[in-house]
Amino acid sequence: MISRKKTNTKLEITAIPGADFENKLQIMLASGDKPDIIQIGTDALEMKFTKSGLLLPLNASFDKTPNLQKFGADGIWDAMKHSDGNVYAIPIRGSAIDNIPIYRKDWLDKLGLKVPTTIDEYYAVADAFSNKDPDGNGKKDTYALSGWTANGGFDLSTSDQVFGAYGTLPNSWLLQDGKLVWGSIVPGALDALKFLNKMYKGKMIDPEFVTDNSARFKDKVLKGVIGAPVYRYFLMDSSNLNNYYEPLKQNNPNAEFVEGGILKGPGDSIGFRMLTRRGWLKTAVLNSSPHVDAALRVLDFLASDEGNKYMNYGEEGVDYKVEGDLLTKTITDDQMKQEGIGQLRLAFNALYDQTSPRYRELFDYAHKIGYKDPADGLVVENNTKQVELDQYTGQQYVKMIMSDGPIDNMFADYVKEWKKRGGDALTQAFNDAYQEKNKK
Repeated sequence: MISRKKTNTKLEITAIPGADFENKLQIMLASGDKPDIIQIGTDALEMKFTKSGLLLPLNASFDKTPNLQKFGADGIWDAMKHSDGNVYAIPIRGSAIDNIPIYRKDWLDKLGLKVPTTIDEYYAVADAFSNKDPDGNGKKDTYALSGWTANGGFDLSTSDQVFGAYGTLPNSWLLQDGKLVWGSIVPGALDALKFLNKMYKGKMIDPEFVTDNSARFKDKVLKGVIGAPVYRYFLMDSSNLNNYYEPLKQNNPNAEFVEGGILKGPGDSIGFRMLTRRGWLKTAVLNSSPHVDAALRVLDFLASDEGNKYMNYGEEGVDYKVEGDLLTKTITDDQMKQEGIGQLRLAFNALYDQTSPRYRELFDYAHKIGYKDPADGLVVENNTKQVELDQYTGQQYVKMIMSDGPIDNMFADYVKEWKKRGGDALTQAFNDAYQEKNKK
């Protein structure tokens, strides 16, 4: 609808189900059914398509697509650039960081505690949240931390405040003496694992952290089971972005979360992992497209301020209204879906105009305490190995966190095996790419 009116272009959209998306996309392309515009979920597939010559260099057309050029002018195109200097895909983006350390403020107040600023203070808060009945129901049913398993690996991001206090983040790169080092295998990771192991033995970590998925974890936070994780600051947005705030208040009207900061540890602490600037999904144009100009017109419009506003909210006065600096939707989420608002994310940057002042305050705060991975934007040929290594790390970390005995030898064996499974080669590849990019 919008593309025909604004770009003189008619779109025919083929939706591929999320399950096994990339395999189905590759089968479609191999069969000769080649659309003009495609979307790619991983850096590895983007690299594969680029090396095969399937994708159009978008930067070659920036003179004809000024909105698209502006879309990534704040460093995004640098993150998307390949070794040949070309940009082949547009990242679909939102906030650069969704997760910050949060604490149940009502529990802190009840227990006479303050937001922790050191790792030792965090341990005291975690012990009280887990073992001193902060919800007052007379049961041992609350925990400071938990986590979840997804895509065959354990997601450790809810414990970033602990790892950050020891100067590292698992499954992220650190820059040490001008070289990239994998944060999962440094000595600080062992110290953090020992701390988490101590918490687990002290019943401060939900024992179901191994079997839960992200939806179940969210449900536990909303129902008052988990009190001190690194998690979504959506919980504090009264406009109910992504449906966190209202369920929390429905479950417990007195529930209130407050933000924390970077915990001071024994060494140099670091902040909380930021999302890649390469986006959670990427849009590309096929070189074989007979409608390249039309495809670029559509992407250029959607990348404009007008196009992006429309894709986020629809038409002003019809789908939303603006009073002062507050944007209010005037149609339901179901109506938005029926109209296709927010569904066609081809050149899309999530906006937060509809959020509360509190959310915007936390948005700014989160970006100040975030940790920017020095390797963000680097794409190497064997980066598929990283997925396997991340899964292996998650499996071994779980064993160490739940171990009844010392974990020093377990960690040493893990590091040795990580390197043997391709970790050393991956580190070298990323360092080569990092040095090459920084020479330019």
